[in-house]
Amino acid sequence: MELVPIGIFHTSYKTKDEAPRQGRGSEDIAYIEVFEKYIDGLKDIEEAKYLIILYWAHEAKRDVLVTKTPFSDVPKGVFACRSPNRPNPILLDVAELVDRKGNVLVVKGIDAIDSSPVLDIKPFYAEIDVPKEILFSSVVRKESET
Repeated sequence: MELVPIGIFHTSYKTKDEAPRQGRGSEDIAYIEVFEKYIDGLKDIEEAKYLIILYWAHEAKRDVLVTKTPFSDVPKGVFACRSPNRPNPILLDVAELVDRKGNVLVVKGIDAIDSSPVLDIKPFYAEIDVPKEILFSSVVRKESET
């Protein structure tokens, strides 16, 4: 298996400590430079208000399987949380598309650090990407957890 970056993030976050824990609340502007070879893939991207960005956490620890989260003192498996530290550090942000300038996407709602390789970009559509039972509910966790 081989993953090839299609672009790179340009953000103001130079270290993991500077990046927000969750990007969706961030108003900071970030830029995704899509490599020349993939520019045609941006055709009609402006039709989407939000984008799903998959990227590689190039500074993540890949040997971590159990970790603490900022939301609990109880350690969790990395597949049960959103820690960037995981065997294959593929991370996901749902970002607002602010503008497109040629091969550069101007976005906000990002928690990627500068120079993170971008693996893929997809439009986000709530009616497709949000499970039906959650779409009209404020309850996201299993009922047994409440």
